[in-house]
Amino acid sequence: MSNGYTEEMIKEILGTAWLDKDNLPESGNVMRRRKGNEMRAKGEKKTYPSKESRIADTSGIFDDNGQYIYPQGSGFNYMEKIDPNSPWKVKVS
Repeated sequence: MSNGYTEEMIKEILGTAWLDKDNLPESGNVMRRRKGNEMRAKGEKKTYPSKESRIADTSGIFDDNGQYIYPQGSGFNYMEKIDPNSPWKVKVS
């Protein structure tokens, strides 16, 4: 005879708190992955260009390293937004 509780005894003690391992709800991570895979299969999820495709791009939007080239004059001066009279000039793109 083994010491301890049997599975039936544990089920009786726990009652409705006993987990039905065949009928567990999916976790948040599993749900996120499933929904993402479904969206990709339907073509709804946006795909972004790889670094290699950005380097091969000839439109002039990307440099030789695949980094986006910001247009001339884009961005704003952060310190001018906070204090227009500030001597610090920091350009944020």
